[in-house]
Amino acid sequence: MEQGYVHEARREDRRTVRQEVSEAISPEGRAAAQRAVRRGRRAPSEHAVFLIPGFLGFERFSTFPYFADRVVAALRAGLECASNEPVPVIPVPIPPTAPLRERQRQMIKTLCDRLHALEHDYGSRTVHLVGHSTGGVDATLLTEEAPIGGGDWADIDPRAPALRRRIRSVVTIASPHQGACLTRDPVARFLAARDLTGLPPLVKLLASFGLASMHDVELGDFLFSVKREATKSARFLWRLLPRWALIDDLDPSRSPPKSRRLPGVVRRTFVTLAGTPRLDTCSIPPADHFFRELSLRAGGWLTGSAEEGQHVKASLARLQEALTGPRWDDLVIKSDAVELPAELGADTNDGVVNTARQLIDPDDRDELAGIVVGDHFDVVGYYDRYVFSLGKDGHEQASHVLSGFLHSGSGFRDTEFFELYRRVAKVIVQSYATAPAGAWAGVSR
Repeated sequence: MEQGYVHEARREDRRTVRQEVSEAISPEGRAAAQRAVRRGRRAPSEHAVFLIPGFLGFERFSTFPYFADRVVAALRAGLECASNEPVPVIPVPIPPTAPLRERQRQMIKTLCDRLHALEHDYGSRTVHLVGHSTGGVDATLLTEEAPIGGGDWADIDPRAPALRRRIRSVVTIASPHQGACLTRDPVARFLAARDLTGLPPLVKLLASFGLASMHDVELGDFLFSVKREATKSARFLWRLLPRWALIDDLDPSRSPPKSRRLPGVVRRTFVTLAGTPRLDTCSIPPADHFFRELSLRAGGWLTGSAEEGQHVKASLARLQEALTGPRWDDLVIKSDAVELPAELGADTNDGVVNTARQLIDPDDRDELAGIVVGDHFDVVGYYDRYVFSLGKDGHEQASHVLSGFLHSGSGFRDTEFFELYRRVAKVIVQSYATAPAGAWAGVSR
């Protein structure tokens, strides 16, 4: 009997919350939301943020997350501080290594399903997308006039037009909008087309990675996750065995589409590049051999693709202008213990993606939101850090912990990480001002 009362009370509470949300999204509903806060219940936000993963596409690999847990925490905290309301931040999966067209189809279905489940409890939402690496390309393409390959968005999923009307902002981080020179490397050609000339350098690169990561705590967590749920891990690895078709879609000859995009959508880009420890400091270890080798391959000079592409030179000019302009300090996120390259080149990269190729449109003066000195995985929460413990003398000691798969010597730590996601949150909150037309049209099954 008592349990029945509890369930009925919970149902009544959910009905009350939904009613308050419905009032809150109407023009006269702000006062109702304020009343809910005064009663001790914070009215849910009208917004939802979805995190779009990169090349490997997983939300979680077994128990290992693509976006480190601190990404969700940092971004949500930044959003709540800036807007004073709770905003859900939800990672979503995408098919790993699949071509952009297949990733787009699956991403739309996943976003619609997740959004429908969220709105079932809390009411309609405006959508914000934050994409890392290829996930940023996926998110940006969702705001274009037509889907990949042409046709109508409703042909992919009947709910797609309603979903697209909800999109208010797209923030991309370290995304190869203009392709990536690494896709021309023999190692990539082996993965994409089984070109056997790439097998020896792949084996050498993997051996170098193993040596560089012997004491990497993140790699240890990853391997433990694989072992803990071996069946799920095996299924995921099986999906990686076919040729990696996505590599061809990210060829350095790629140019972002120039078609009309959704009106009212804010698009901002954070570009990444590796830094160099200053000579007068010993607090930042230099880049290891694996990162140097990978960065050399990613640069593009080895394959003659560094300067290939329609917008590369213009993008370099835009970034160099930003670094020498009066507002450079407002754009750059970096540790004081590292230095920027003396001059950006077409080969400047974060270990995976060329920096200049991370811009969508170098002529858009508003697009560039930040220049982050860090490697490709630093920005999703996997970076070297310190842990503190008490020594035998009772004094606290700091121990350096290897973490993050890539060790670039960029000095990216907690300070830079939280500053990045504070700025991402700021972009999203600033886009709240005007909801896109038809934003509240339903997304249902």
